[in-house]
Amino acid sequence: MKARLLFLSLLATFFFSQSSSASGGFYYLGAEPLVRIGLTTNAGSVSITTADSQLVARVTVSARAYRPPEIENYRFEIQNLQSATEADELAKNVREDTGETALVSIDPATNTWKVWIGAIKNTIEESDAFKAMLGEKGFPDVVVVTEKKIIPSDDAVELSRQLRAAGKSEVRSVIKSTGTSSVVGPDVVNPNLREVIVNGGTASYSSLKSVAFGSFNDKLNPVRLNGKAYRGKLEVFVNSRGSLTVVNVVPLEDYLLGVVPAELGLPHIEAQKAQAIAARTYAVANVDTYGTKGFDMVPTVWSQVYKGVSIETKMGTQAVRETRGMVATYEGKPIMAYFTSTCGGRTENVENVFDSHEPYLRGVECSLEGHRHFEPFLIKTVRTPAKLRNEEYLDLVPLMSLLAVNGFSLTTNQFTDDWFDEEPTVPEISNWLNQIASKFGKPFPNVSKETLKPLELSRVLASLAYTPGANDTLLSDSDVNYQLSFDDAADVPKERRADLAMLLRDGLFTLHADLTLKPQKYFRRADMLRLIRQIYEKKKWMPTLQSGEAKSTTDGRLILKSGRSERPMTVRPDVFLFRVFGATSYPVKEAALVGGEEVRFQTDSTGAVSYLEVSPTDQPTTAERMSPFTNWTTSLASSAVQSRLSRYVRGIGTLYDVNIKRQGYSRRAAELEIVGSNGTKVLKGGAIRSALRLKEQLFVINKRYSGNQVTSYTFTGRGWGHGVGMCQYGAYGMAKMGVKFDDIIKHYYTGVDITKAY
Repeated sequence: MKARLLFLSLLATFFFSQSSSASGGFYYLGAEPLVRIGLTTNAGSVSITTADSQLVARVTVSARAYRPPEIENYRFEIQNLQSATEADELAKNVREDTGETALVSIDPATNTWKVWIGAIKNTIEESDAFKAMLGEKGFPDVVVVTEKKIIPSDDAVELSRQLRAAGKSEVRSVIKSTGTSSVVGPDVVNPNLREVIVNGGTASYSSLKSVAFGSFNDKLNPVRLNGKAYRGKLEVFVNSRGSLTVVNVVPLEDYLLGVVPAELGLPHIEAQKAQAIAARTYAVANVDTYGTKGFDMVPTVWSQVYKGVSIETKMGTQAVRETRGMVATYEGKPIMAYFTSTCGGRTENVENVFDSHEPYLRGVECSLEGHRHFEPFLIKTVRTPAKLRNEEYLDLVPLMSLLAVNGFSLTTNQFTDDWFDEEPTVPEISNWLNQIASKFGKPFPNVSKETLKPLELSRVLASLAYTPGANDTLLSDSDVNYQLSFDDAADVPKERRADLAMLLRDGLFTLHADLTLKPQKYFRRADMLRLIRQIYEKKKWMPTLQSGEAKSTTDGRLILKSGRSERPMTVRPDVFLFRVFGATSYPVKEAALVGGEEVRFQTDSTGAVSYLEVSPTDQPTTAERMSPFTNWTTSLASSAVQSRLSRYVRGIGTLYDVNIKRQGYSRRAAELEIVGSNGTKVLKGGAIRSALRLKEQLFVINKRYSGNQVTSYTFTGRGWGHGVGMCQYGAYGMAKMGVKFDDIIKHYYTGVDITKAY
């Protein structure tokens, strides 16, 4: 029954075996190792359950002071003999008749003599049989004397020996089999021993050894600690505080199933593969970190987050399985694979944060090199960007592009100064005026080369905009003269004056910059486009552009943010593409949409984007830009800063000032200068972030003064975490850019190899 109730095992320290070549470039583990995770280290009692039908469903484990077993012995005497002579004679007869030993002694309490017969018996059955034999031999007066003795178990003796040589070990349960200890010394039992108590329904027992619990099938029915499921088995033992430590002993690959989704739940398989390798490497490199406590790692950020079965995901499991046994190595040894949530755009050299100097933990940019970083996010067009010298034509490029996608004829593959300087062709001017006629709801006009002259053009426009005869009827000579008060108005014939006056009055025509009409000069394309824009704006006919916030481009498509969802849109290969620089929109061959850009666009009849303007984001563009911790600000009163710093730096006195004394590769604060009434102190490395309780130590300090005294500090920074090693949000960003897991690892860990260790 007990075998099915529990699996018992000795508490053991599991070591990894490794071999390396003479050159130091080869790393191999004999087999998949076990890891020991200290789930809890100060429990009074715990509940352990399993759904395995072959095991008792629930047990409760606690600790108590050791209770050594009490043993009953049985001694045989003939009592109350009055003299030594009588006792000696009786003893002689017993020896002769039974062959048993018989010893004589005096009982000081009664001043009488007694005879002790034979050996002490350990069970009541043996006692009854021996007494019956003596009666048959003629000694019916034998009295059975029961003695109770406390005899420590062999495990108690062994544990006491173990504790005398324990050193820094905090384990207080037997960790070696009884009789195998090399510790020598008297068998003195430590009076402070505590034992594990197991209660499971009707069965219960105690043990000075560790107790292990498992399931016959931990994949279907994992063992649970206080309701939380874990693969492998759970070991329970007593620690130096007299409470319980519970350790999850689990194969490394199964352990990673509960680490990868907990550390990086972002949904991309390549990022999660990179996390699996980093987590596996960290576990291998940190075996026995908490050896004095009886385990390797803890399930928190002090090692790496581990949440057991409950956190497991399909993608996380796939990432672990497809990278089985892979670890990152440097010169044949597993690296210290630090990783951080959000690096703020750059990671940091390890010595500026931690007290170490690993050559593979160098600061790197959280982005790919140069233009390559933006290639996955590019929207491209086959159109040739404009080539202009005259800045006055720059604003006409988006105008003509927008008109072109709304029916206006475009006769060039590239906008140039010459094209804008030239006069439109007759087919062009016909098409353009037809578009205007459609807006006014009038028949298409007949046009010729002469239509490009101001007076003929004004006649055509007036015929489209007004009822025939309305201009001459509704405007007096005074009205006409008032509107035609420009320098060469005298050159306008009488029959054209009313049409032109009404167009100018209504903002539907224009003059040259020198306040002249120049009736005999042909309109250039630039002049016509400006006039069309003026008419369309006045009549509110300008095409309406849709707008939105872009997310990262995927496969050349425009992805719009739509509430909590995404709206993908196809972009035409010949899209008119513009990007804002400063406050001006420029035609471009390509534009990167990393996410956060404001876009204005128009679509064709199929829903494809035919015109697109991109206003760049002011947010970071690095791989970790999706993190909610990319930018942050924390403001603290001077008194709060002093209070926080005083816990790490003694003797500041009154705080006068705080300055960044030295920066690392990533511009993180590597040394903080603290000026106080007792002098200047320096705080270094990761203690800076810990002391100030900031998300990161990549920050600048803005100070607010009252007179010459600093009253408050505002820390404006980027990132979250220590900033060393692999950036987790960066890994996700790179994976979305198409970077594979092995290249992600090699990007963040300088000069490493990926080794198949088992």
